Amino acid sequence: MDHVTIALFGLNKDYTIALVGFAGTILGAVVAYLSMRYQVNRQEREQQLAHATKECGQALLTLLRLFRKPEAAGGDATEVWQSDIVDQMDVLKLTIPLFQREDLRDRLNATVDILANWHYVIFDGPHRDEYPESGPVIRAVLQHAVDCLGATRRGARRLPKPSEEFTTARHNIGEYFAWDAEASA
Repeated sequence: MDHVTIALFGLNKDYTIALVGFAGTILGAVVAYLSMRYQVNRQEREQQLAHATKECGQALLTLLRLFRKPEAAGGDATEVWQSDIVDQMDVLKLTIPLFQREDLRDRLNATVDILANWHYVIFDGPHRDEYPESGPVIRAVLQHAVDCLGATRRGARRLPKPSEEFTTARHNIGEYFAWDAEASA
């Protein structure tokens, strides 16, 4: 037995070698396609994160600037100022779903909720004397959102702990709506 024949499914040696070569080529093409698709998907996710981070960051920084204006302190909000606030909140609402991290989406959505009810962040809550006006509280809430966005962009495993102002604002808004519901009933 000095000559060994390779036979696959009853085919002779020439056909078996051709079939094995063809199968190897198909397998290599499938692996190359899947690798390429994985890289493209990863790049698309990275571009989406970069775009969402840029848009969300710009909206948060614009809101920070808007809440430094006199309209935020005095309560006499002009129509243009209110329109600018709503425009930036709309940008946030559109970009928040693009983030992969659920905890970041939750924190940013809570920020939008606080912004939507910014008049009530100093409602008679536990820190009423500490926060006599809403502007500084909102700026601290926005700065916390910027910090969370930065932590995500850096690849941090955890978001920063909610700031005291963030927690107080959420609590006071909840207290206001509970009081409002009782007063309406």
